[in-house]
Amino acid sequence: MATDYSDQFETIRCRFNDETGIGRIVIDRPDSLNAMSTRTLEELPTAIETFDQVDREAGGISVRCVVISGAGDEAFSVGVDVDEIGDEQYPFTASSFREALFSVESFGAPVIAEIDGYCVGGGLELALMCDFRIASDDSELGFPEVDLGIFPSGVGTTQRLPLLVGPSRAKELCMTGAFLSGAEAATEGLVNESHPAEALSDAVDAFAGELAGKPPLALRAIKDTINQSRNVGLRDGIEYEYQAYLPLLDTDDYEEGAAAFSDDRDPEWQGK
Repeated sequence: MATDYSDQFETIRCRFNDETGIGRIVIDRPDSLNAMSTRTLEELPTAIETFDQVDREAGGISVRCVVISGAGDEAFSVGVDVDEIGDEQYPFTASSFREALFSVESFGAPVIAEIDGYCVGGGLELALMCDFRIASDDSELGFPEVDLGIFPSGVGTTQRLPLLVGPSRAKELCMTGAFLSGAEAATEGLVNESHPAEALSDAVDAFAGELAGKPPLALRAIKDTINQSRNVGLRDGIEYEYQAYLPLLDTDDYEEGAAAFSDDRDPEWQGK
């Protein structure tokens, strides 16, 4: 059974499947290639908070995975809506952009970007804030900001991109504004996988389903500790990892996992 929260929003669609534990956010501005308006930037954190509320009301972990996509088949997102950026409004937009994207990155459950079509500028920055990126082969990804006299910044893109494609390639992509196809991006590690457009949704559903079938507390701890590794040295990271690991040993899920292994059956995760 799916719960649809879309009537609470103007520029996105948001729903949650209670049976699978998979949430979905769709940027719903296909006429503008899913450019993010100031309203969209306000609504993304609200949608993330909606999923946090689902967990709180459940008394455990209900949301196992979230998929973010763009409406239609022309674009994931082409970034912030340039028609709304002016000399006076840009600082507000930049601040809202940071808040929106950091809310996606900081959400506890794994987040997948389903990329079909253009994924450029701020749209690609949004995709980089997700834990996984799965694209159609013919999608176009890139950072064209250099041709406006700026560069992708504000949410750490120049720090994240080298971790995926290497420092030299990251400089090349940002300095030239070159676009990559989804297939090329998969080869270079910018996205995890690419598929023919007609197979993209099924591939995303399969991967989201695989994640949703894993113990949710463990997945959230893995996400947290790996993200934290960017911010601390090795010794501090090891200690942080250990402190995140220990509480899992006292969970119902760990007890269930051990029992299921002993009984040679599939575990039933509760997120507790």
